[in-house]
Amino acid sequence: MHSLAIVGLLWSGLMALSWAATTQPPPLIRTLSAGGDIGPQFKLNQDTDKPKEPEDAEFWHKVALNQLEKTIKQAQRVKENSYQKKARNIIIFIGDGMGISTISAGRIYKGQYLKHGMGEEETLVFDHFPNTGMAKTYNVDKQVPDSAGTATAIFSGSKTHYGAIGMDATRSKKNGQQGRVQSVMEWAQKEKKRTGIVTTTRITHATPAATYAHIYDRDWECDTEVPAESVGIHVDIARQLVENEPGNRFNVILGGGMSPMGILNASEVRTTVFEGPTETICRRADGRRLPEEWLAHHANDSVPPALVHNRKDLLNVDAKKVDHLMGLFRNNHITYSVAREEGEPSLQEMTEVALKVLERGEDSNGYVLLVEGGRIDQGHHMNYARAALHELYEFDLAIQAAVNATDPDETLILVTADHSHAVTFNGYALRGHDILGAANSHEKNDPMMYETISYANGPGYYDHLANDSRPQNSSNMWMPLKLFTEEERAAPTYRHLAAVPRKDETHGGEDVAVFAYGPGSSLIRGVFEQNYLAYVMSYTGCLGPAKDFDETCKDHKDNEDEREASEAKSSATVLGVTLIPSLVAVILGHLL
Repeated sequence: MHSLAIVGLLWSGLMALSWAATTQPPPLIRTLSAGGDIGPQFKLNQDTDKPKEPEDAEFWHKVALNQLEKTIKQAQRVKENSYQKKARNIIIFIGDGMGISTISAGRIYKGQYLKHGMGEEETLVFDHFPNTGMAKTYNVDKQVPDSAGTATAIFSGSKTHYGAIGMDATRSKKNGQQGRVQSVMEWAQKEKKRTGIVTTTRITHATPAATYAHIYDRDWECDTEVPAESVGIHVDIARQLVENEPGNRFNVILGGGMSPMGILNASEVRTTVFEGPTETICRRADGRRLPEEWLAHHANDSVPPALVHNRKDLLNVDAKKVDHLMGLFRNNHITYSVAREEGEPSLQEMTEVALKVLERGEDSNGYVLLVEGGRIDQGHHMNYARAALHELYEFDLAIQAAVNATDPDETLILVTADHSHAVTFNGYALRGHDILGAANSHEKNDPMMYETISYANGPGYYDHLANDSRPQNSSNMWMPLKLFTEEERAAPTYRHLAAVPRKDETHGGEDVAVFAYGPGSSLIRGVFEQNYLAYVMSYTGCLGPAKDFDETCKDHKDNEDEREASEAKSSATVLGVTLIPSLVAVILGHLL
């Protein structure tokens, strides 16, 4: 054979071996994966003639039940039974966009803002929660998700498409009923629990909307946003809040978003001008004033419903008596807390009032509450690192308020994020250095000073692009950090550097942390699909699809009934003992 032909054959053989090597995982990985923890729902369909099973609500129901069963078996294996504890109340805190890097940087920011030592040693309230896990956040159609799809997973137990709210992957623009999934709020109301939402965003925004709305697209907050092909089929999110259950039965609704609800504060003050797509908001064209319709809906309450629009009126509400409270504090979102406008309540204050409205002691079956720190996300979208981290600090204060106000034996508190962000916490800054400062200011010979907090993409790209200020004979495309004044870098609207130009920074796709405290918190462990959280609330709260997963809810109910019967009998005995001397006295009085 010709030598060139031999070389060719050898080369082809080597290439074939190389291709085989790159298309097959190493033997160890193959061994670990085969028959391991990949759920049967996710295994590839070997029969190409059969269509792939749709990842609809039933699909995700099986995934979550498998995870619940696996977690409980792990506990039983080590004879640990705290998972059986049941929660009368559930509070879920969503730090929108609060990824791990945000938590770490936010912890340092809190310590430095409060001047507690150097900052790194500071703790957030949920750092002390006894149980943690990691949630996988992808949507059924996106590797990196949005808040609508992730919130639907958290509250309804079904992952779905990017942008979908309260609907699974079978949703349709031309069928408003197709693919609807119930939320934890609907499950709770069926068990006669009180319910509420608190947010720093519009109350019609993706995360709060996922607790009550069922709609093809998260942007359809007003009637003017519903496209012609879906008019009469899909009702806008704002209307769903006041027209349909579970929204119109919420005991508490607190946040921003007057405009989608059909009312406006024409004299609203905007001292600091923040930018970004989220700073614009739709207006209604149907002339409906939905808060007034909400008031009319609750007109027969024993205590009149309360509608408030400022901090003073919120704090003056008789929260322990009023049954239904709505507070709308801005036309759009509530202002970033780092630049809070006069008259706006803090997230902590809204949370405290909400808990007073919801807690009715033995006169109720408990409650379920969502509290969202929604503007962490929006700060990151604009590369406003300071604003985002200050929102996390305010979020932490609200969690502390909830911990202080609740009984740890009765209340499950979950703290998590819906997704992460493309924000990095990098460099080799010295211990105690300003978390919002330069990472290498101590390295005097470094030709380029850069910040500890930076972004993979976003509008900060344009703010830091060197343009004409680029030094001669330099490959550095960024403006020297020293050209920004201290005043500019301390402003709430200062943008940190972003590597890729975008008008709106993207989310991150990594897992998010889940922190748990109270009854059932031990079910939060390991790594799991995000929709599992709905089933943790369902199982622990004895509501929804996991209520009858095993006998623990029935056993808990039987024990509660026995306890109440025992207390009633004890009270009757005490009452009898108390009344006997009085009856004897009366009888003797008549005889004498």
